[in-house]
Amino acid sequence: MRWLFVVVLVALFELFSYGAAQGLRWGLASILTPQSGQYLLWGLLAISNSLLLVAILRIFSQGLKVAMTWLTLLWLVMLTTLAVALVNLIIASGLDSFYQQPFYQHYGVLFLTLLGFIGLVSLSIYNAYTPVVRRLRITTNKLLTTPLRIGMVSDLHLGLLVGNHHLDRLIDIVQREKIQLLLMPGDIMDDDIKHYQANQMQAKVQALVAQLPLGAYATLGNHDLYGDRVQITETLRQSGVHVLVDEAVLVDDQVWLAGRLDDMVGNRKATAELMPTNSNKPILLMDHRPSEIDANTQLAIDLQVSGHTHNGQIFPANFIVKYLNTVAYGYKKIRNTHVVVSSGFGFWGVPFRLGSQSEVWVIELVGQSAS
Repeated sequence: MRWLFVVVLVALFELFSYGAAQGLRWGLASILTPQSGQYLLWGLLAISNSLLLVAILRIFSQGLKVAMTWLTLLWLVMLTTLAVALVNLIIASGLDSFYQQPFYQHYGVLFLTLLGFIGLVSLSIYNAYTPVVRRLRITTNKLLTTPLRIGMVSDLHLGLLVGNHHLDRLIDIVQREKIQLLLMPGDIMDDDIKHYQANQMQAKVQALVAQLPLGAYATLGNHDLYGDRVQITETLRQSGVHVLVDEAVLVDDQVWLAGRLDDMVGNRKATAELMPTNSNKPILLMDHRPSEIDANTQLAIDLQVSGHTHNGQIFPANFIVKYLNTVAYGYKKIRNTHVVVSSGFGFWGVPFRLGSQSEVWVIELVGQSAS
């Protein structure tokens, strides 16, 4: 499987390098000579293959992320070229007098290309670092004396690129939305706790937990398991977060909350093993990947929250994850279970989101009052 990933990665790097070079040769034609255009192609290929080699050989810890950032920039160049070509065609068809102006003939495509690329990169960074709040109200026929305000943030990926500033935003949202219980279904850390400790994020997480009357609960995702699972678990617990490892707890005598290990753990418990017996209280489930929704929704679960997909993170990957999952992103009610899959609060690898956005879900759970 790893070799298949490497083969696909190599193919993408070569294809995107060639595509970006051709796009730039067209977009920058007014300032490039044929010879400099050829140098551009060879230069992009040289950079791409050098970064690819660094990533594959793991020469330094951030090598893969740097390579993926470069690959994303090449993709944004290609998208820019396609968009500019379309705009140029529209101008040529509908604004002929403007199109024929000497300035536009010489510099029009150049300016559109530069503005388009800067715009796409800026939008992608904005989407990654500016979380939005998604609100949802759901009901259950189980006992719940008063409505419960639940916050859900998946895939924080706390590390080099996501840190205290993002946590400050989360604290503000929790305060503003009057969230009582915070659920974090996996990928809290970005593989390790090095930057979490170096940037003293524990103080921010403790401040976050202090705002939550019913506390913060988390499960472990695949990126929490790539590093030292025990160390990450203990670090979160020391920060005040309750980490559920294939277990269920009764929160404030109001709701049952179950948390599963990521499915990369082959011997994790089945969801059915975590279910309380004959409970008249709502049951919530945190399952990092939305890969077992069909099975989980056959149980007496009122709400499942998941992440992992990032809603593709970069267009058009959102269409790919939608094809691969029953619910790849957003909200859907299946049988009697409300399912919410988040695009994530942080991001993986590259500080870009296109076709998705960093987000926090605020879910108001309304039950039946005791008679």
